[in-house]
Amino acid sequence: MTTSVSRGGAVPTTTSLDSVSEVLFRVGRWWTEALSTGLLDAEVNGIEGWRVLGALRDGNGLPMSDIATAMSVAPPTLTRIVDKLVDGGLVVRRVDATDRRRVLVYLSAKGKTKVRKLLRQEASLRSALVDEFGEDTAAALLATLARLSELPVPGR
Repeated sequence: MTTSVSRGGAVPTTTSLDSVSEVLFRVGRWWTEALSTGLLDAEVNGIEGWRVLGALRDGNGLPMSDIATAMSVAPPTLTRIVDKLVDGGLVVRRVDATDRRRVLVYLSAKGKTKVRKLLRQEASLRSALVDEFGEDTAAALLATLARLSELPVPGR
């Protein structure tokens, strides 16, 4: 681990593998910053809005409850995010044709254009991972992180 000197003394500038929390926090921060670069704008000014658009990328409408579960976001928080996306014309809410009690969220044409931008940014980041680690290691890293995200939370 390297350090830099500040007024308070030596500050770690790289992450020790002994601190799982710090490694994962830094990876999350890096990914969010890298993904956000070039994506955040007046229409979608938060990464959570991009996550909703990404959840809807396959074109099928999803109920709010499914989006909230997939994103691990509280329903009231998701409602605020989706309301902003609706106001921006990026998503639409429609009554489910098979169950009129359910409302599904779909990408609008404008939202589909935004998702193409998201897909390009994700492809660029994947390419950067492959360039840094090689195809096999990058694929293993992503598979491991996906598996990690699905583990039950200890103590719950």
